[in-house]
Amino acid sequence: MRDTVFVLRWITAWRTERVSQPCPLPPGAALRHIHDGIDARRRHLVSRELLADADFVILGRADDRGIRICAARPHMSNDFRTHLYARFVPDGSGSRLEGRLGWRPSVRLLTATLSGGLAFLWFAILGFAGRSLTTGGPVRQSLAALLVVAVVLAVLVGITAGGERLARAETAHLRAWLTARLDTPAAPPPPAPPAPRTGPIRPSAPG
Repeated sequence: MRDTVFVLRWITAWRTERVSQPCPLPPGAALRHIHDGIDARRRHLVSRELLADADFVILGRADDRGIRICAARPHMSNDFRTHLYARFVPDGSGSRLEGRLGWRPSVRLLTATLSGGLAFLWFAILGFAGRSLTTGGPVRQSLAALLVVAVVLAVLVGITAGGERLARAETAHLRAWLTARLDTPAAPPPPAPPAPRTGPIRPSAPG
């Protein structure tokens, strides 16, 4: 059972999850509200005080190009973190966050390409070894190549599975942070100071 769950988690790790969440603020205000909650653009830019106290930090950007954020442990690097790619769209008097959760596209492309390439190579060598058995050709070299490819593929699976496991707590924190941020309205801006009087200054009467 545990092996089945592991395989399912590993296979679905490349999939992205659709996110659609309402927000009472209009799109511009909602975007600024998300932007104000981001701790830093990148992990190495997080302040020392936050690095010392926080269990998680929110990294990324929220601007006119859209939202790209993730939750991260301040002292841990992980290329397999879950990122949110989204933007706000109008929805009545408020807005709605529309986007997807998942690995970075470059990570998904690289790991899928390597896994697919290694799997194809393993089956190709297996076919060559089977033909060698029927024709009396060399088999030992093919079996050694099968073992090497299998070991490399197992290492790749272990790296991706380990990264996904480490990222679960960060993903849960990102979901909770996002829900709380969207449900909590932004504080109203401070009132503008009164405009200075511009009328002529009347001289005071002599005492």
